[in-house]
Amino acid sequence: MAGVEDQDIGSGEEYASSDEERTTAPSSSNVPRKRKTSAAAPQKTSCELCKARKVKCDRAEPACSWCARHGRECVYKERRNNQHRTDQIMELEAKVKRLDALLQALGRRVEDHVLNDHATGAIGFTPRSDSSPHQSLGSPVVNNIGALPRKPTATLSESFWEQRFAAQQSLRNGDHDMPDLDRTSVQSLLNGGPSENAAHSVTRSVSSLVPERAETNSLGEDLPPNDVLYVLVDLFFKHTNTWIPILDRKTTFGTFFGSTSLTDRDRIVLYAIVACTLRFSKDPRLTPELKAHYHETAKRKVELYAFENVNIEASRALVILLVDILGTSNGPRGWNLLALIVQNAKQLGLFTETKVYLAPGEGCLPETGSLRMVAIAQPKSFIEDEGRRRLAWVIYQLDRYATIATTTFDFMLHDKDMQRHLPTSYDLFSKNVAVETCPCPSWQARSDFMTGSAFPLLHNRHDNLGSFSYHCQILRILSGIHDFLKMPLDTTCAAAITEWRNTHRMLDAALNTWLQNLPGEYSRISALCHSDPASRVANWFMLHSVFVTSVVRLHSAAAYPIMAMLRGSIFTPSYHAVQRCKTAVDSLCDIIRDVREVDGLELLGPPFAFSLWMAARLLVVHSAATGTTIDPKIDFFIETLAHVGRFWGVAANYAKILARVVQRGREGVVSFAEMRRSAYALVTLTSTTRRSGLDPTTTRTATQEDIDCIDIFDFFNVPKMMEAPPRQMGVFGTATSSVEAVGGMGQAMGLSGAINPEADWLGY
Repeated sequence: MAGVEDQDIGSGEEYASSDEERTTAPSSSNVPRKRKTSAAAPQKTSCELCKARKVKCDRAEPACSWCARHGRECVYKERRNNQHRTDQIMELEAKVKRLDALLQALGRRVEDHVLNDHATGAIGFTPRSDSSPHQSLGSPVVNNIGALPRKPTATLSESFWEQRFAAQQSLRNGDHDMPDLDRTSVQSLLNGGPSENAAHSVTRSVSSLVPERAETNSLGEDLPPNDVLYVLVDLFFKHTNTWIPILDRKTTFGTFFGSTSLTDRDRIVLYAIVACTLRFSKDPRLTPELKAHYHETAKRKVELYAFENVNIEASRALVILLVDILGTSNGPRGWNLLALIVQNAKQLGLFTETKVYLAPGEGCLPETGSLRMVAIAQPKSFIEDEGRRRLAWVIYQLDRYATIATTTFDFMLHDKDMQRHLPTSYDLFSKNVAVETCPCPSWQARSDFMTGSAFPLLHNRHDNLGSFSYHCQILRILSGIHDFLKMPLDTTCAAAITEWRNTHRMLDAALNTWLQNLPGEYSRISALCHSDPASRVANWFMLHSVFVTSVVRLHSAAAYPIMAMLRGSIFTPSYHAVQRCKTAVDSLCDIIRDVREVDGLELLGPPFAFSLWMAARLLVVHSAATGTTIDPKIDFFIETLAHVGRFWGVAANYAKILARVVQRGREGVVSFAEMRRSAYALVTLTSTTRRSGLDPTTTRTATQEDIDCIDIFDFFNVPKMMEAPPRQMGVFGTATSSVEAVGGMGQAMGLSGAINPEADWLGY
């Protein structure tokens, strides 16, 4: 499927059942059976959904009974010819032979290793001879990060190595009550694991035969046991790398668990993965105390290494650690780490498509400003070059999500500094296929938007794009929306208001153009939810959520403008903008139901939780603006955020804040309109500055209710006014007078609940 980030989240591949696709030629006892070569039309196969569910399909037209009953899109595809099936069989046979040879070779190595009494010890590593100034900036590489025991290559089933290790321990301990290793068939290896009975046997055997060190982990160790590490890395690619595709699965497993020794740079990425992925582990050996210990240790290792070294691996590790921190809370810790990441990436030149690299000559060691010019060497392969490009775009993505969640901060990375082409699809990236993609201009390139083509796609290059590529495109638009809404507006100038309205229309047109350029799979996201691999669907869900975020962020400024709180303002609620916001929230609600049906919420990260948080707050703002009862969907959003909060603490915080505010509003303690007025007054009060250094300062103690109201409503207090009207100057001395200054909100925003569609000042 073109244009989709097709990441594998397991070690096997899914194939549709072929039992329904076989045809039997008629035969008799006297006539030998031959394949029929009739020219008749081939028999129709089962629909794609029934194949995925592995059930019999009645093949009815236009939709089978199951699809018709459940309201799903029924798709029939042409039968694959025999030649294609023969090629598949030959490919599988070749794969089996390769696996068999690999198993024998690695098995002998493991036997020798175990018999030499090194099974429970850490294997030391020999750092690669890699001291070129291309690879690191700053101090020399730290060599005491800790040793990591090696593990077999990632192409093998984990259960096989557990059985093999248990068997060797049994031979040494005189225990012969072991499962038969020959029962681990090649098919189980291809499918990602043994049967249920075999898995149960393996678990029982390993639990009784693995050395005591693997059972009771000491708090003095830096990393979990090897088998736990393997699972944690696999969980990273299942839960995190799908929506920040920064690493290639095959290359990463080969580096961490291959035959070569780990370097400090590779190990520091492993530490970051451990810190980010421990939240998903259900291993009973990882008690809460051990998880906290491993997390803190890994985080400190990454921070210490990154402060002393500036290289690609350190940047990757910091980015993965930033995901962990932003998933816990969007606060100063994450912002400080983000600033360090952006600065390091600038020093490495990651945000530009470098054509000529400067290499120092023999005996030349730059030590001053020229050190930046030889920071990194030329990439040796396309997968390395694309990996750097993806790293740059992931930094750009995290910077956007962390900054947009606030109302006062600017981006750490300015749009004009991001000059990378779009990343390729994940398939081409992992296969190391060199292709060309189109550039992705920033919002500042207004000439592109004027001509109606927000992001021009070069000829035949859009086929190389994946969902992450489209994600980067819409983040460009979202960046423009954020900068646009942060600009103060002079409400007394008619020309300024006209320009604001025109810019709003251009941004809306850019969103529509982006949506129309998406592949056809996007329109069938509900059907994909029940048929495609989970990682692929997770990418499209994240793409849908960022589109909802962009629409709500842009149109909420016109639907519920903060200037309508002031008497006499021309900024009244726009009927068109209100409808756009409600439609976006409803579509997100439908998508969430599809995700929950397939238990896919745990595959989505903090950006998806932020979309839920924004949509839920919009329902509260709508109730405050119209004076109507809050939409019951708010409970669904709160429940979903609480579910996501099991893994990402920031989502749990969102759910708690919403629950408190909604409960206060429903109990009649205070109306939502009064909450918004209070939040606006408090923010306006704290934003005032002293005219002289001798002016006295005061402190206002904020209650939990005040903080909650600011968290809910301040995000929608846009556009900002260039300066307060003269009649309000000098009134903001106290909170009471500030509230009185905006007391006309009820009259301006129409608490009757009716927004006049005929008086839409946007002119749609």
